[in-house]
Amino acid sequence: MKHTILILAVLLASTFSTHVFASVNTIEGNTNTEFGNYILTPSDDFVVIDNVAYKTWDLTYSANNKNYKVIYSPKKDGECCFVVRNEDFEIKYAKQVNGFGVMLVEPGNRTIKKRAIMNQIEYEKFVSQLVLTTKDKTEEEYLGLVACFMPLLFG
Repeated sequence: MKHTILILAVLLASTFSTHVFASVNTIEGNTNTEFGNYILTPSDDFVVIDNVAYKTWDLTYSANNKNYKVIYSPKKDGECCFVVRNEDFEIKYAKQVNGFGVMLVEPGNRTIKKRAIMNQIEYEKFVSQLVLTTKDKTEEEYLGLVACFMPLLFG
C-alpha cells in the first residue's frame, strides 16, 4: 500500500511539474484585432537551415483558423529574427541596427513568392511596421510583438 501511494504521489508530482513547466513557456495575449487572442507555444520541432537547428514556436489565434510556425534565429551580435510562416504566408520580423521591425524573407530563404505575399498584405501597413521599437527586448517580448503586429498587416 505504501508503495502504491508513493508511486501515485510521484506520478502526480511529475504531471503537475510538466504542466507548470509547459504553461510557463506558453505566451498568451490579445492582439486587439480580428485575429483575437494569440497563443505561442514552444514547439518540439526544430528547423534546420545550413546545418544549424533553430528553435520554433507554434502560433495560433482564437478567431483565425490558420496556424503559424515561428522560427527564432539569434545572432552573435545581438541581432535576431523571427520568421513567421504557414503553407501560404511568410514574413520576417528582425532586430537590426535601426530597430526591430518587419521585412520580407530573403529570396534565398523564401518558400512563397514575394508577389503572393504582397497580394495578401497592405503595403502601407507593411511600411508602418518597418520599425516597431528601437529598444532591446527579451525573446518573449519580441514574440509578443510579432504575434500582435502580424495580424495588422492583413488590413
